[in-house]
Amino acid sequence: MNDQQRRIRSKWKKSNIRVTRKLRDILHGYIMSDGFVKSSGGLTVEQTSKQRKFVEWLYFQLAILRTDTPIREVQRIHPRTGKQSRSLRFQTRNLLRGFHAMWYCPKVHENKLRYTKRLPKNLKCVFNATFVTVWFAGDGTRTVGHRGAKFEVTSCTPEERQILKTLFKQKLNIEVRILRAGKTRTGNPQWTLCVPAAEYEKFRKLITQMDLIPNIFPHKLCKKLDA
Repeated sequence: MNDQQRRIRSKWKKSNIRVTRKLRDILHGYIMSDGFVKSSGGLTVEQTSKQRKFVEWLYFQLAILRTDTPIREVQRIHPRTGKQSRSLRFQTRNLLRGFHAMWYCPKVHENKLRYTKRLPKNLKCVFNATFVTVWFAGDGTRTVGHRGAKFEVTSCTPEERQILKTLFKQKLNIEVRILRAGKTRTGNPQWTLCVPAAEYEKFRKLITQMDLIPNIFPHKLCKKLDA
């Protein structure tokens, strides 16, 4: 155990907080999608105002990691278009430096230290139903035209996309495909991880074990087949 790990463990011990396996998996699933962890160890939860129920769900789930500060509405004006947007935000206390170390790689750019999100080396240890469900809530949707689902994985490297595909098979026995999904406005290719129709019922059963998707994101589900 190095000095940083000792300091992190000491901070957790002093705070008298115990992270359950479910909470751990929720944290990893949200970081995989939209979550941002600062180097100081604070997790920022921020979603569009249309996703209030999801923010409230996370606010409840992360209760032991945050203060009683209520969810805050944030307004922004795009500098180029002048369009106004609204989002909902809250932050945890600075207790997640270990998560930051797992998910972010330090790089020096223009003499400034920056952090790039990456897949943790031990991702297979948390690649389970809870992780995938929370990740799907942020980055997933159903496919149009046939039964299936997909995850947005453009920000992942080709190697990371292959790792995710392998983990779906090894950990969940679900075959997924890596597919091109058009281009961004700047001309860069977009990628999705797709659950085909033949695998969808297994996937649907997996992500409906929790109440998150059925209650808050029912539009992300294809209709259940009659028995």
